[in-house]
Amino acid sequence: MPFLKKENRTKQEIRKAIVTIAIVLSIIIAVIIFNVNYLIAFLFGVIAMILFDKKTYTKKRLIIYGTSILVIGAAVYSVFRNNPDYVLHHLKDHPETSSLYVAKNGEELITYQSDVIRPLASTVKILIAVEYAMQIDEGTLNKDRYVSLDDLNQYYYKGSDGNAHEEWLEAMQNEGKINNNQVTLQDVAKGMITYSSNANTDYLINLIGIHSINERAKSLNLTKHEEIYPLVGALLIPDYLNNNEMDENSLVEELEKMPMEMYRETAEELSQQMNDGIINIENDTFDMPLDLQRIWSDRLIGASANDYGRLLAIISNNELPTAATQTVRDLLEWPMEINEDNHERFTHLGAKGGSTAFILNDAMYAEDHHADRIEMVLLTNDLNTWQQILLSHNLNSFESKLLASEDYRQKVQKELSGS
Repeated sequence: MPFLKKENRTKQEIRKAIVTIAIVLSIIIAVIIFNVNYLIAFLFGVIAMILFDKKTYTKKRLIIYGTSILVIGAAVYSVFRNNPDYVLHHLKDHPETSSLYVAKNGEELITYQSDVIRPLASTVKILIAVEYAMQIDEGTLNKDRYVSLDDLNQYYYKGSDGNAHEEWLEAMQNEGKINNNQVTLQDVAKGMITYSSNANTDYLINLIGIHSINERAKSLNLTKHEEIYPLVGALLIPDYLNNNEMDENSLVEELEKMPMEMYRETAEELSQQMNDGIINIENDTFDMPLDLQRIWSDRLIGASANDYGRLLAIISNNELPTAATQTVRDLLEWPMEINEDNHERFTHLGAKGGSTAFILNDAMYAEDHHADRIEMVLLTNDLNTWQQILLSHNLNSFESKLLASEDYRQKVQKELSGS
């Protein structure tokens, strides 16, 4: 707009405009194409604006900018450095929305709010993987059978899983595992666990049966596990109810009033319609307001950390039939495949996380070279954006320290038992 006036169209002003546009475009490209964190991209953009401004290079401004960068840098380092105690402090400060379970060699060490049912998000896929493995062992399923990608894509809701399904497909393509537009059933299950594809999950739920999964939970003594329902099917419930007739507030109210049993049945019905081709979402893109996402997140399948500690122990202690154990380990022990350093510390390391905009969960088992076994389950809910960022940033160091240090486990146990 300033260039509408001739006197503003100087070489210097045009140069400033070009630099500004280039920096803004670089920020957009970095965030959208290269998935750079927006805040980091923005900060680098600001620094670039300062560096390209000729007025920067005076003694006064250099002192001001230098001091500012040092202060901001120190603050950023203080916040974003690896700090396992951040997770501990979050657990301690938010007992109403957090659970931690840790056991070693069958002895429960930490059971912090671990009997409370909380939404599992994708962590529930461990149970689905176990039932899948049992049906492989029983001969009901053949893990080498081929599955059409078209059948999987019936359940794919673009943009609803953080591009997990697309990343899995790209990996399958790069590894040469797609033949005639088909992949093996075992690779579908790996896509559910390693990449957390919700499309693969709902395909498997339909294939192995909701009733079978729920019965397996009972037979494994998961006493506080809620009933399974399709994840993608539930994402379609707001559109199913709405039909362009309700505003967002009315839709939120309607969803909150819906009984949980009806919610599950509706999710199953919509999933079946996707399977039958009655509902086609291949060309749709997920675009749900946060208020509606919150309801979906809060109503995700729940269980206690105790339940999943028990489930991990069953796998880690080889309590399943031999073939089932091998199958489920093949699915869950992806950390051993992607990080060679893990082989120096562990003979077995299996994990499955789960997250939404409001949830960050993780469940893992480990066995070291001395045959010591640890199971660990962390469930957190009702997170704001800042908590989500910092918990995600520090979770790995927290878990690594819990696994490695007896002293740190005792510290966590002591602090949480006194809260």
